[in-house]
Amino acid sequence: MRKLLFLLVLGTLLWSGYWFVGSSALRQGAEQWFADQTARGMTAEKSALSVVGFPNRFDLTVEGLRLADPQSGIGWTAPFAQVFAMTWKPWHIIAALPPEQMITLPDQEISVSSEGLRASFRSRPATDVPLVAVIVESGALLATSSQGWTTGADRAVASVLAVEDQPNAYDVALDIAELAPDPAEMARLTLGSGLPVTIATVQLRAKANLTAPLDRHAGETRPQLAALDLGQALVTWGDMSVSASGSIAPDPAGFAAGRIEIAVTKWEHLVPVLVAAGAIKPELSQTVQNMLGALANEGGDPAVLRLPLVLNEGRMSLGPLPLGPAPMMVGPTG
Repeated sequence: MRKLLFLLVLGTLLWSGYWFVGSSALRQGAEQWFADQTARGMTAEKSALSVVGFPNRFDLTVEGLRLADPQSGIGWTAPFAQVFAMTWKPWHIIAALPPEQMITLPDQEISVSSEGLRASFRSRPATDVPLVAVIVESGALLATSSQGWTTGADRAVASVLAVEDQPNAYDVALDIAELAPDPAEMARLTLGSGLPVTIATVQLRAKANLTAPLDRHAGETRPQLAALDLGQALVTWGDMSVSASGSIAPDPAGFAAGRIEIAVTKWEHLVPVLVAAGAIKPELSQTVQNMLGALANEGGDPAVLRLPLVLNEGRMSLGPLPLGPAPMMVGPTG
């Protein structure tokens, strides 16, 4: 009984020591980060910093945050930010952000309101801190600019997951429900199109192969996109939907090369939107409508417009329409 009691007391003392050492290191590391940013000429201010959670968690809370880059004019202000980690797996971190925050850009300020905005980061317990998963999610979200525009969504989730047994490969996913771009602009674009001012669904499923892993050395190795396998992209907007799938990779000159198959259901809604956006002159709308109808008929289903996005030899085209230079993915390889 005495031995058991001794072991229990010893274990408690060791665990308590571990927590206090870990919490002190976390607090000092956070304080040092703010000092380093200030030394670099950045604005890095806070009103309070604390670490609690004994004995099972490290809960870091920073209050009165103000971060800014005076040269670029980009900044972020928030009443608080919190980072949580369990003591037995500090490589799994959860961050929580406040319901109200402010993003400053050179020409405007954007107020962001959100419900349950949080992020989860998980790595492997290794010195390189390799990324296993990062997930960012929010409930109702609204961004309001000082220039007068707003953008919101009912729910948004984005994730990047390392692909097991495939070095430098990551599954990328995005889900947005009821995307609501600026109402005034959407009302202008959708006038006469029969489309609603909100976009019901935005989904993305893809696998990205990078030139280097996402780990603590990423600032030095600067991972670039080596190949993209677009499994599924889907936008549902009223009774119109746009889907895409395919793959691209850099050619020897570094330009994106590949083929993306695009299908637009109820494509007739597109032409009025393109006219309102200024992409098509009003006097050409009927010509474009007839041309798209002919292309849809060639595909076998008049209700579905199928067009390939082809990237080849530094150029890209959408069906029979040339679009100009293809984007550069990486520097030339030979």
